[in-house]
Amino acid sequence: MSNITEILLQLKDKNITFDHENISECDIRHKKSLVLYGKLTYTPDCCPNCHATNGIVKNGTRQSQLSLCQISGLNAYLSLTKQRFYCKSCQSSFTAETPIVDKHCFITNRLKQKIMDTLTETISETYIAKQHNVSVHTVRRIVDKVASTLKVNHNTQLPHHLCFDEFKSVKSSDSAMSFIYCDALTHQLIDVVHDRKSSTLLDYFARYDTQTRKAVKTITIDMFRPYIQISKQVFPNAHIIIDPFHIVQALNRELTKHRVHVMKALHQNNRRLYNKMKRYWKLFLSNTDTLSSYPYHRFPLFDWMTHTQGIVDYLLEQVPELRATYDVVHQLRDALHNRDFDRFEEILIWAKQEAISPGLRRVLRTFKGYLPYIKNTFIYHHLTNGALEGINHKIKVLKRNAYGYRNFSHFRNRILLICKLYVPYTVPSTSLVA
Repeated sequence: MSNITEILLQLKDKNITFDHENISECDIRHKKSLVLYGKLTYTPDCCPNCHATNGIVKNGTRQSQLSLCQISGLNAYLSLTKQRFYCKSCQSSFTAETPIVDKHCFITNRLKQKIMDTLTETISETYIAKQHNVSVHTVRRIVDKVASTLKVNHNTQLPHHLCFDEFKSVKSSDSAMSFIYCDALTHQLIDVVHDRKSSTLLDYFARYDTQTRKAVKTITIDMFRPYIQISKQVFPNAHIIIDPFHIVQALNRELTKHRVHVMKALHQNNRRLYNKMKRYWKLFLSNTDTLSSYPYHRFPLFDWMTHTQGIVDYLLEQVPELRATYDVVHQLRDALHNRDFDRFEEILIWAKQEAISPGLRRVLRTFKGYLPYIKNTFIYHHLTNGALEGINHKIKVLKRNAYGYRNFSHFRNRILLICKLYVPYTVPSTSLVA
């Protein structure tokens, strides 16, 4: 097959003639590499300088060594002989051009595409550069160039359902935390803002026109009060939703703190009970309907056969000061799971009379202050910040793999590249409450 080289390398240019018989192996930059040879020539239509169609003659050649994608794990190059031309009309010279590589560039567009595809993964740019035999600066230029096409256009419409969150920023940012938001239905990242200050976000969202901002229906947030103030001011028609994950997280955190506080008191007096509470800490956070009461099994640290429900009942019976906190936490979680807002509100009132921990009492007071927005959590139960939490996890993995970033603008471009170049899962619109 005469065009085997073109098919394997995906270098589709009829003006390039490959030397199929001449492929050499040599050391380039102290690495074993493959070098292929070809010639680029054609009859130009006109002079690129004066646009003259006549008087163009061939005027020697120029040698270029182009970087290709790896072949069989080896770095590959194309030694391309380019035809030079001379224009008699304007006495200027120019070189033949090809679509496989940009002008004045020695890295093929196919290799750039391969680098761009790899940039969507949460791996460091240094590793990408090493794998593709290019410099780190080349990888960074590709990041910034591609991300410039992905940046948000403030003249377009915003999604009807938004999610707000933040993540740990870089040192060059004005704030310790940077703001991030996405579409709650398509899970598509929209943009990243350098900080989450109210003044910054107000200026940022002011770029959208009034009708666009009025069209936003819901905003899902964590319990960060400035987001509520910003949402009311910028999106007057939007319903504010507290993310259910943060409600459960706040409850579980206080239950765990109280359990650890009780355990410390048992460390010296009752070491066996201390060990049981420490070993089976997950059972305190497990949903009550997942605890089994049959069959009986042998469990470490227990001298009798029992089950997971029996373990929890025994530990709560031995430590009665933990019972009230445990009951309130799980009843609130069950009400949230069953989407029973009336029951959730009743428990908040009833819990005042119970001997719960001070930390849980503080959390319940916070819930009462956010009660109108928690009610929206029960109504719009399919809208959560889960997708945005997943994006934040990707950002953390990216920072860890790259040993951190210095420049926020470049870091933002890499985030846009990772999060926007994929096909997200879409929640059916019929499952939403109008």
